[in-house]
Amino acid sequence: MSDSPSVLGFLIDSPLMSFGTSSRFNQRETEAYPSKSALIGMIAAAMGIDKHSPDEAVEIAKLTALRLTVVRLDRHPGRLPQRLSDFHTVGGRYPDTPVGKMNVPPLAKKTPSGGLQWKSPDARTVITRRTYLTEAHFIALLAGSSETLAQIQSALLDPVWGVWFGRKTCIPASPLSPVLAASPREALAELLQKLGRDVADIETLEGVTEHEGEGAGSWFPMDQPIAFGQHHGAVPEAYLSRPVRRLLPGELP
Repeated sequence: MSDSPSVLGFLIDSPLMSFGTSSRFNQRETEAYPSKSALIGMIAAAMGIDKHSPDEAVEIAKLTALRLTVVRLDRHPGRLPQRLSDFHTVGGRYPDTPVGKMNVPPLAKKTPSGGLQWKSPDARTVITRRTYLTEAHFIALLAGSSETLAQIQSALLDPVWGVWFGRKTCIPASPLSPVLAASPREALAELLQKLGRDVADIETLEGVTEHEGEGAGSWFPMDQPIAFGQHHGAVPEAYLSRPVRRLLPGELP
């Protein structure tokens, strides 16, 4: 095995986190594990990749080329992360703007002449329900280009923009502590030691991992980002699916 680092591991720890892969506006659910789109978006922010830049998709492609494995660390033995549903309102009583950016939803209809007719301020409030994971703690492992991984490690230690886990309210509760290693197992061991846990715990951990092609137990979340910004065609955001399978205890690489 090569001694050059080919795996980056970091901690995902927050009182609340949320990772939707198929949410719609009014109902925002969360997956049981961090999504690749959320982690790539967080890394892109840390690296200062501007989502409105013409070359954003090129920079994002370097990150999505990395293979993601996520390992769950139970805070309490036998107790899985819990879900919390929160009530939100969006918009309502904002002043008119030329494009209605702060008025959600702003448009009532078009006038006979083709102009825009805005809804009254009292009718602009939208109710949403958003689900979060609580009591959750994970380790993310990215495998691939040593050069890209070194750039990510540097960015996570000194981010250009703020980092969070799925939503802006979900800020890290502890340092991400990114480590470079020659293998997933070595990265896991180093992070477990940082947490004061027994390295032998590796054999009890489970998670999810990307793999090549189809296979038993595979599913295909739509969370492989192409672009986050407005420049990718007419769609603000674009994603592809990726093959994922569950890792049982003892199966970790």
